[in-house]
Amino acid sequence: MPISTPPPVDPASAAAPARIRGNGALAHPLPAGMRDLLPVEASRQLALSRAVLESFERFGYEPVSVPPFEYAEVLEHDIGPLDAGQVLRFVEPETGEVVALRPDMTPQIARLVATRLADSPPPVRLCYEGAVVRRRVERARRERQIHQAGFELVGKGGTAGDLEVLSVAASAVRATGLAAFTLDIGHAMVAGSLIRTANPEGRGRIVEALATKDEEETRRRAERAGIRGRELDALVALPGLYGGHEVWERADRVLAGTSAEAPARELRTLYDAALAAGLWPNVVVDLGETWNFAYYTGMLFQVLADGPGEAVGSGGRYDSLFDRFGGARPAAGFAIDLGNLTWALDRAGQAGATRAKILVASAPGEEAFGEAVLSELRRRGVRCAAGDIVMGVRYASAWRYSHYVEASAGGSSLLSLETGTTHPMNDSSPREVAEAALALTGRPKAMNSEGT
Repeated sequence: MPISTPPPVDPASAAAPARIRGNGALAHPLPAGMRDLLPVEASRQLALSRAVLESFERFGYEPVSVPPFEYAEVLEHDIGPLDAGQVLRFVEPETGEVVALRPDMTPQIARLVATRLADSPPPVRLCYEGAVVRRRVERARRERQIHQAGFELVGKGGTAGDLEVLSVAASAVRATGLAAFTLDIGHAMVAGSLIRTANPEGRGRIVEALATKDEEETRRRAERAGIRGRELDALVALPGLYGGHEVWERADRVLAGTSAEAPARELRTLYDAALAAGLWPNVVVDLGETWNFAYYTGMLFQVLADGPGEAVGSGGRYDSLFDRFGGARPAAGFAIDLGNLTWALDRAGQAGATRAKILVASAPGEEAFGEAVLSELRRRGVRCAAGDIVMGVRYASAWRYSHYVEASAGGSSLLSLETGTTHPMNDSSPREVAEAALALTGRPKAMNSEGT
């Protein structure tokens, strides 16, 4: 049965006139910062999310799901540099309470552990995926909706807890296929201890200067905040304390006798342990690192890779966050930005393998045979759907099927849309057609539900 191959049709363009105004603008634009994910992008993000969550679960982390909005007081307490204007709020009609779309999931997990899982023995290991919503202020980054997958370790502190978090994070990134990435590690209390005497406004301004690695501006703002002596000198030196093992000799000299000496020593222990574990391709230390949310109390880190210009993932220790829920607990976690991860994978040439997807069109009067072929393919775990023989290859091309089958008991034809190769078959059973289609995809033969 020969297969004709007319030019493909884009399904989106076929419906375009109904969605586009005369001036070319969308008839139904999305709210600012929101975007749709079409099938290719959504499928890829789902695959990455699955790979990350499965990696978390291999370390004993159990999945949970939390709501997209909560009472504002749960989400906004101690969020630090995340300006209140970046959080989207509204009044919940039934209660009249102010609620907010989550800008971060960690406070939600903390609330869940402190309430619903309060009697669970520590350590608690939980993982999650979903979207957070923030108003982005960067000119090049307008998206408000950020898709994440992350985990939280509650009830295990010290270097052992920190090293577990770093190990799980590294394994999750590797599970997505990204091989070239860097661990950028710091400690919130190195800078935090040196600016503790400044008022909240002064601390915020100093943190801004540290974030840009501007030593002179850091000095000016610190002096205005009343910081003096060795604490001032140590603070001004922090932006330059960045790099590899060579950083520690200078750090020991600059931070000796200051309030930053103890947290720097703690970070040195973790840095050495991370290197010894050998999980990270590259490790750099940044003693001037600041934090994204004010609840970080110890280790904080980012996963960096070429491409997005932002961290692929970030995390840290936030032991004091549970104070507001009635009891202190050591806690640390990590979250991957799936959008930035996709960007980094693209830059690394790791677009991901395309899964086989087969369209099966039945010859006239052969519908039962075609359904039998589909059943055999599905039994083997192959994505497939019934097609129409009139649209045939045009439909398969438009919806990105990898292979197309015209099925008939008297003779079937199999076409690879990726290579243009056609494979005719004479009298064959549905099982034989399914196996031939599977072989054409290059996938190994899978067992059916009977194990044969």
